[in-house]
Amino acid sequence: MTTAVRGTNPYMNVGDYISTIKRQIINENQEIPLIQKALDITFKTLEFGWDIENGGIFYFKDVKGHPPQQLEWDQKLWWVHVEALVALAKGYVLTKDIRCVEWFQKIHEYTWSHFKDPHYGEWFGYLQRDGVLTQPAKGNLFKGAFHVPRQEWYCWQLLKNRK
Repeated sequence: MTTAVRGTNPYMNVGDYISTIKRQIINENQEIPLIQKALDITFKTLEFGWDIENGGIFYFKDVKGHPPQQLEWDQKLWWVHVEALVALAKGYVLTKDIRCVEWFQKIHEYTWSHFKDPHYGEWFGYLQRDGVLTQPAKGNLFKGAFHVPRQEWYCWQLLKNRK
């Protein structure tokens, strides 16, 4: 097995399962077994991609535990965390699976304590493994002012009437 095949991107995996859940909602199909399967895979992906030492979700991992080829493998990217929060909120609304709440709280705590600029708001985009900023820009070709507020609004809409 080559390193290209062994490499996995936790963000992409979670994003794929978000799409499955989203299609179920849009189609009002809401097949709970399919949604539960997507969530189970999401939880396994989060467990695999979570940095036990420093918190946050790695950008890349090697499924055999070898060093990944990607130089940015151990960075923490805003996008990964945003997508995970949305997936977990959707998953909870549809299934009431308590693991969604547990992971949501864990990721929410990490994002708000590491990505948010305490002085001017908005989130920084890219952190080193230990949570230190890689660079102070809050926007670039990949991160605009739309994504984080959309995620916050969407999660609020999903969870505002839930207990």
